Amino acid sequence: MTALLPALLHPVFALLGLGLGIGALLGSVAIKFRVTSDPVVEKINALLPQTQCGQCGYPGCKPYAQAIAKGDAINKCAPGGETTIENMADLLNIPAVPLDTTYGIEEVRKVAVIREAECIGCAKCIPACPVDAILGAPKFMHTVIESECTGCDLCVEPCPVDCIDMVPIASEDSNSYSSPITTDSLPCINCGLCSVVCPVDLQPHILYKACQAGDIDQAQELNLMHCIECSKCDVVCPSHIPLVAFYQQSKSVLKMETNTIERAERAKHRFELHQQRLEKLNAVEEQRRQKRAQLASQNRQQFSSENIQTALERVKAKRK
Repeated sequence: MTALLPALLHPVFALLGLGLGIGALLGSVAIKFRVTSDPVVEKINALLPQTQCGQCGYPGCKPYAQAIAKGDAINKCAPGGETTIENMADLLNIPAVPLDTTYGIEEVRKVAVIREAECIGCAKCIPACPVDAILGAPKFMHTVIESECTGCDLCVEPCPVDCIDMVPIASEDSNSYSSPITTDSLPCINCGLCSVVCPVDLQPHILYKACQAGDIDQAQELNLMHCIECSKCDVVCPSHIPLVAFYQQSKSVLKMETNTIERAERAKHRFELHQQRLEKLNAVEEQRRQKRAQLASQNRQQFSSENIQTALERVKAKRK
């Protein structure tokens, strides 16, 4: 029996070692992939326009999102306007309130434009841009990357020659069917003829109702973007409903919303890179400062030691 004991313990020790190894592995994975940010803050931040303008009183959209998560008002973002307020109210399940105009008013989207002939190349606008959308160098002409500019207006004040203008830009959906569609058509009778002729197997009559109601999410679920606008559904519709016109209008709205989200994501990413770059520069400058302070301290110590030695030698010389 005693001889069999070591043989019986081997599997126990093997399982114990395996358990410890798996536990250590799971622990390291948990540390490596741990979630360090507040998911509520990230959801709020995703709704903000990412202009990083600071009009709300915070140095960027994420700090404002963190403040909202702690109970601050949701109506301080002028660039986001009423739409952002309503979206945040829905997210947080609180009543929507009007925009607080003490923090600015909602305006059309603008971008900075440098009057290049008047630019003196002072480079003061470059560090002011929170998303690094200005190209230039000292004593050289500067220009703005329009597609990356958030319209934050922060580059205007540092310019000593006032050569930067904030210019409204043409909306991405300038060719869209944004005006209401007025027709003399009859109500949809759900005859299904449009579904029969649709070459991409959509349900045009159901899609039409979603578009008419402005329910873009439902229209997207019904494969709105798969519509090839062949107009076959228009031809067979006994109610003479301009179905394709409604689809085009909803597509333009969806495209505008997608462009807005993508632009905000790009701005957020560029702002984060900007902040990382500043942190690295500050760290390098701090290292240089500490090194200069250390050298100055060493020089003072050496100077003090030399002065003491000189004074002792002078006293000894006098005694002689």
